[in-house]
Amino acid sequence: MVMKSKQAPYLEYGVLIHAWRNEIKFTLEMVALDTGILRDRLLELETGSQKPTWEELESLAKEFKVGVRELLPFEDDRDRGIVSLRNSEARKFDQVRGKSKQYTYFCKAMTSSLPNFKPVELLLHLTEREKVVLNRGHFFHQYTQVLHGGPVGFVWEWQGEKFYEIFREGDSWIITGFVPHGFWSPEKNNLGNILAITFGQHLASGDARQELQLLSPENAVRIVSDQEEYYSSKEE
Repeated sequence: MVMKSKQAPYLEYGVLIHAWRNEIKFTLEMVALDTGILRDRLLELETGSQKPTWEELESLAKEFKVGVRELLPFEDDRDRGIVSLRNSEARKFDQVRGKSKQYTYFCKAMTSSLPNFKPVELLLHLTEREKVVLNRGHFFHQYTQVLHGGPVGFVWEWQGEKFYEIFREGDSWIITGFVPHGFWSPEKNNLGNILAITFGQHLASGDARQELQLLSPENAVRIVSDQEEYYSSKEE
């Protein structure tokens, strides 16, 4: 009977640390001298017997001239190739804007394997479009579909002007990045539900200019630095 050797618990970290050290041709002694991490500790990290601390990862990243992300292994959250979420286990929370409950959010299945894909279901509580507080538009694009319930009112802002549309069950639409928008339920006794899937893609060099044109130049600064909330409260 052939016994399988037990893998070191943090080998995935160790493989990355060793690989990047090899790329710059540094010895363990050189890295220890530069970072202050003892040679024996470095050996433990590279063999995967110990997990690096965040401070050690920052020091090693600086030493190897890479981002800390390059030293973080991919963590697979799938179960037999899929990620599932039972509705009874989904996180549910309300959002208040302008002193009124505007939405109830129901999280749907998400995975770190596809970080740019975020689906949520929204129950729309507001029944007067004048009370809708628009968000500021978000970086990701959004696929939106009316699931069930009553019709859904949609308001968005484009080039300084507000537009309004009513959608019904099964209707769908795309909202591109940084387009301010909001939703309401036109029928008081029949609140609408929508599925909102925000999604994005990595910017390939050949597509960067077109992507930035789509998002518009005034939003470019928000891509790299945006300290504000994604909607502006109108609370008095």
